Amino acid sequence: MAHQSRRLSLKFLRRNQTSPEITEKAPQQGSLLSSTVAVTVLFSSAGLILIFAWISWLFIFNPDKIVWMNKFLPEWAQIPFGYSEHPHTLPEIQASIQAQKQTSGATLALDKNDNTFLLPVFQQRPNCQSDCEELVALRVYQLATDSEFQSKSNKYYRLATQLSVTGIDKSFVDSKVENDDSNLLPLTTIKGFDDDTPAPGVWLNLQGEYQKGSGAIAYGQILYYNPERSNLIQLLSWKSSNGESPKWQQVTGNDDKELILDQTVGLEPQLRVYQVKPTKLYLNPIQLDKISLKPPAIKDTAYQNAISIARSGLWTPALESLKSLQKQRKNALPTTAQAQVDFIRLHSEFTKAQAEKTWASPSEQVLADLIDGRWNKALKVFKASPQNVQEISILLKGEKGKLWNRVASALEVNPQQPDVLTWGALILAVQQGDASAITWLEKQPKISKDTIAEIQDLLKRLNHESEQ
Repeated sequence: MAHQSRRLSLKFLRRNQTSPEITEKAPQQGSLLSSTVAVTVLFSSAGLILIFAWISWLFIFNPDKIVWMNKFLPEWAQIPFGYSEHPHTLPEIQASIQAQKQTSGATLALDKNDNTFLLPVFQQRPNCQSDCEELVALRVYQLATDSEFQSKSNKYYRLATQLSVTGIDKSFVDSKVENDDSNLLPLTTIKGFDDDTPAPGVWLNLQGEYQKGSGAIAYGQILYYNPERSNLIQLLSWKSSNGESPKWQQVTGNDDKELILDQTVGLEPQLRVYQVKPTKLYLNPIQLDKISLKPPAIKDTAYQNAISIARSGLWTPALESLKSLQKQRKNALPTTAQAQVDFIRLHSEFTKAQAEKTWASPSEQVLADLIDGRWNKALKVFKASPQNVQEISILLKGEKGKLWNRVASALEVNPQQPDVLTWGALILAVQQGDASAITWLEKQPKISKDTIAEIQDLLKRLNHESEQ
């Protein structure tokens, strides 16, 4: 019994004895945890030090960049900004600007209560004969809410933020001009938008005009004042050869309007449409996102074909294809796809209106019809008289590829279109000769002999009338 008891006690001791491996691992795990915490605290402290150092540097050298911090600071801790630590009345502000040999423009209210306004600052351009004032700065002033100023009869304002205006590179407006520092075109006017605009802030258009030949090119910048951050954001530089300024218009099915830039010259629509989109940036919470047809929004062959012919300039045929596709779909198009459809619709409305006009010149009528994809109607005008044939042949001879791109794109989607084949042959015959036109026709898939014969008759007529 004594022997058995001794064996049990030995087993009990072995079972309860701590393993050397376990006693060694515990300190290692504790050491690893302590090291991780220490490194985390170290990096966090270093990050905070860098942030405070950066804010301190901005506070000393460029305090306007941290104006947004006032939103989170109590009144006693507000950071003073601007050219003076003390608020001033509007006449005092204007006098100070004049003392710097600059002039102040008309104020623009940035809120309903006129507690915040924008003051444009102009300066005379050197060696200038006319329209010599250019914008050099935009200042935003806010009503001083300090008790000592509220009790006074005059209103006092504090500079909230300002933005330097440097103009626009001439090479952006006129691509044939090389860019250098002396080729900055001035911005001379500033206007707000009268229409309802998206986002809670104020949209501004800075604009200038560049004389080129007998015409003028309008150019400018679109700015946005963000009332939540009290800052001005430059979002878009633009130009328009027809002198049209950007405007807000309902294009897509969204609640917000889109910004439209009309760059149309002649019968070819050139429209850019921008949507207001949110960003994750604190100071710049929105951006202008251009609606593009690249790439097609959905992977559907019919949809991609419609986008392809739209990109060639056949807006109305593309829209008709998309309408047919939408009827066949059970679900609505995604938002991006619907934006592309609406973008195409906007262009189609323009080309339709041009094609439905009564033109005095047969060549203009044919051009409007071809741009809108009215191939058969254009052929009827071509065949109407010998004079029409002569005039339209001159039009086709000067064609620089836009009509041909439409022909090629339409045939790529549907090769069996006799009217389109006819116009392709006419363009080639006028520019490269009948032999090239016939060779091209014979290479077209599934083209009938009757179609080739009819087109050859038209080519003979074209040659006969051109020789008259």
